Amino acid sequence: MKLSKKIISILIISILVIIIGSSAVACLPLTTEEGGTTEGAQAEEPGGFADIFASYGTWVWLAILVVAFYFLLIRPQRMRTKKSQELVSSLQRGDEVVTVGGFHGRIKDIREDVIIVTIASGVDVKINKSSVSRKASQ
Repeated sequence: MKLSKKIISILIISILVIIIGSSAVACLPLTTEEGGTTEGAQAEEPGGFADIFASYGTWVWLAILVVAFYFLLIRPQRMRTKKSQELVSSLQRGDEVVTVGGFHGRIKDIREDVIIVTIASGVDVKINKSSVSRKASQ
């Protein structure tokens, strides 16, 4: 369900960008003649919107793509990484955790980069701190 919401939001953003872009391009004046000269006072103005968009249009779209990638890919990944680092730093003895592999257990000992988790009476498992996915709800 969470993945489908992301896909729908990406599609909506893409459609909006396409609509805005096509409307911006459709608003550009077409004042050229067959000879290649322009007529009218509007085309004679230097630095008009049409000239700027014709010169830098590709860069504008590239900037829009960079911003979209930042908000859709880079920023969420950084937030997940930060949340994971906070979880690893907050682990203490006695916490019940769930590992990436699906093991449920209680932390018995914490060392430099590994923890020892008791998954059953007399069964201790040594795992990396990074393989803890979440704390079990109590």
